Amino acid sequence: MLDVVIPCYNDEEMLERAVQSALQQAEVRHIIVVDDGSTDSSLLLMKQLAQQDVRVKVLSMPVNGGAARARNWGAMQSDADLIAFLDADDEYETGALSAAYMIFQQYLYISLVRLKLRPVSLPSHYQYHQGFPRIWQTLEMTVGGNMVFRRNAFMAAGGFPQHELFRRLGGEDGALGIAFTRCTVVGTLFGEHEPGVKHLCHPKAHAWHLLDTALFGKEEKRVSAEDLAAAEEVTASIVKRLQGLQAVLNIEKAGIMPFYPERS
Repeated sequence: MLDVVIPCYNDEEMLERAVQSALQQAEVRHIIVVDDGSTDSSLLLMKQLAQQDVRVKVLSMPVNGGAARARNWGAMQSDADLIAFLDADDEYETGALSAAYMIFQQYLYISLVRLKLRPVSLPSHYQYHQGFPRIWQTLEMTVGGNMVFRRNAFMAAGGFPQHELFRRLGGEDGALGIAFTRCTVVGTLFGEHEPGVKHLCHPKAHAWHLLDTALFGKEEKRVSAEDLAAAEEVTASIVKRLQGLQAVLNIEKAGIMPFYPERS
């Protein structure tokens, strides 16, 4: 079984597209949409979508607590073997979850699969920059909206870290992803023609900030050495939790394992 968790904070204009794209995935049982204290009409829209399709489940947080908290709360309501996370302003391409689902069935030691991330509405000066491919792959390995987890591994890790540092600066999905890469096997589906996630790029998005910083040297948020040390400490604590359960989670090695089903 596979459930999709979609956190939402004031994304009423884009949410329906994300939910519908998840409903179109043959492997999906439930879509758990979590309203994170929205002040727009997102919650009303969620309830309307749930009335239209029984596979849509709605959760509501009383106050805005951040994407990590919303994702974790959604995951806790699922009993599926696999949990995928999709952002409310993104959408799955047709068949995006099929290869990931098969990988989990065939390779029991895989704990996390990352889907191809395709930029949408990204200005050309980013895409045509010579450093773009390298930075975009970094993004594919650190965002939360292209992740599909084996649920027992995700729960063993403690979910997305909710440290106040990440609430202030973002990056909780990166910390969790790095921890999984260090001590579990992470599968990637980054083939050029592999269906994945359409990632909407806009000035408030993490992708935009990362590209500005890495490609053009812009830095709007000052990240101190203390912040970096605190982030590394959180990542190390996740690694420690996973290492303590390696036998239970069938973890025998660690690293990235690329898959290219399109070549089969």
